[in-house]
Amino acid sequence: MAKTNAKDSYSAYREIIKELKAGAFKPCYLLMGEEPYYVDKIASYIALNALTEDEKAFNQMVLYGQDVTSAQIVDNARRYPVMAQRQVIIVKEAQQLKGTELLASYFKAMNPSCVLVLCFMGKSVDKRTEFWKAAQKHCRILESVPLRDYEIPDWISAYLKEKGTSIEPQAARLLADFLGTDLQRIVMEIDKLFILMPQGTWAVTTDMVEKSVGVNREFSPFSLFKHITAGDFAKVQPIVEYFSDNEKKFPLVMIISLFYTQLSRILKLHTIRMENPGLSSDKLRELMGLNYYFFQETMQASRFFTFQRTVRAMNLLCSYDSLYKSSDRGEACDGELLMEMICKMMA
Repeated sequence: MAKTNAKDSYSAYREIIKELKAGAFKPCYLLMGEEPYYVDKIASYIALNALTEDEKAFNQMVLYGQDVTSAQIVDNARRYPVMAQRQVIIVKEAQQLKGTELLASYFKAMNPSCVLVLCFMGKSVDKRTEFWKAAQKHCRILESVPLRDYEIPDWISAYLKEKGTSIEPQAARLLADFLGTDLQRIVMEIDKLFILMPQGTWAVTTDMVEKSVGVNREFSPFSLFKHITAGDFAKVQPIVEYFSDNEKKFPLVMIISLFYTQLSRILKLHTIRMENPGLSSDKLRELMGLNYYFFQETMQASRFFTFQRTVRAMNLLCSYDSLYKSSDRGEACDGELLMEMICKMMA
């Protein structure tokens, strides 16, 4: 089985939700992975919609892996619904279950009037086990893989598009920089945006994001990196001072992580160019897998960060990440370490 990526997870999630909305409930759903957002969304949809409110009292149960055995789950799954078309059993924290070989046996002869939902949170199933082999043959599976930093802006744009709304690329980037890769947190902030949006507005702007999440685009890691690539130290300094005054909001480790993502993208661009001399911009963008906005941004940044300077900057990030986490930093605050690192990058 090929390794699942974030795009596969999103596609599988959409397919399952589409099936559920059409009323096509499967006898078993195995929901697993490090990204809890899709697992929670599917389990919640089934809990809300598989049964009517009157049917839920006798036909729906929520169990927890640490409190129940596999044998008890199987016993409950084999019983028939009471005055309803189906019964629903949702097992949360299923990664704590013991004796999953009993579930593997159940998969081979499942009760068609039971919808069993197994939620393995924070991890995937061991794919060497009989449980996994049986689940592959008989269960509807979702493996939820977390997105990488650079994939978040596009995810935000796609999410809003499904809601019938667009977002400015810089606004998506600002949200991603501020919120990280936690999809649940991102969705909560987007929901807040919908409440704040003026009636009749069809596009989320950078101004709206600033007001909603309380961040200033001029004092964001995105703007800081942009000024570094422009060689504009005069604009770098006040941002670093702002971050120093707000260390809890902008910890050095977060800024290092964002810079590493940016530099990795630039390094990839240089590598593709060296391997394919004379490559057209369109083909280069295709190989980079970036939308037009982020491709242009990366091209601009690559003029300052040459291949050699990019490699040196990435080594600096690794060094300061280690220094940040060690006792050798002395009394230096995050802002002082950040300023020192940036000065070396720009030298």
